[in-house]
Amino acid sequence: MLDVRDSRELQATILALRGAQRSIRLDINKESRSRIRPLWQQALNARTHDEMTRRIIVPGARATATDRGVTMHAATSRRPLSGGLVPAFEWAGAEFGARSRRVEVTQRSRAGRSYRRPLIINRQFRGRQQDGMVAFDAASEVGTKLVAMWVHTVVDKLNEIPAVEVTA
Repeated sequence: MLDVRDSRELQATILALRGAQRSIRLDINKESRSRIRPLWQQALNARTHDEMTRRIIVPGARATATDRGVTMHAATSRRPLSGGLVPAFEWAGAEFGARSRRVEVTQRSRAGRSYRRPLIINRQFRGRQQDGMVAFDAASEVGTKLVAMWVHTVVDKLNEIPAVEVTA
């Protein structure tokens, strides 16, 4: 999304963080996370179209800021939903959609006789799209704001330290 090699400001921010003491760096990271995470979760919540998508994509949504940059995650929950779907492993249908298709399944009757019947799968998802509908869309729109907020937090926190002078 954003390449640090193209921006002198981002390179300077990362170098300033890496040069800071560990305790200062940890405080800056904690403050950045507390500012960035709510915005990321709001962006995801605003883009979910239905309850199923919200229950798959939004749980486990987090944004982290370290001396390596800003990272955004979505659909990282490993707790299975009521039907058995694990969001961390099976999020792609909710994000990109899926093609519904007919498959043959083998079942057993109560009497024990096995038979085959057609079953249409992936019916609950929207149609397949090349671009993501929730997390990818949110990252493309909010990502630069989150990075700008992270840079602003780093500069503010380093400015609060009396022995450090930050020049813009």
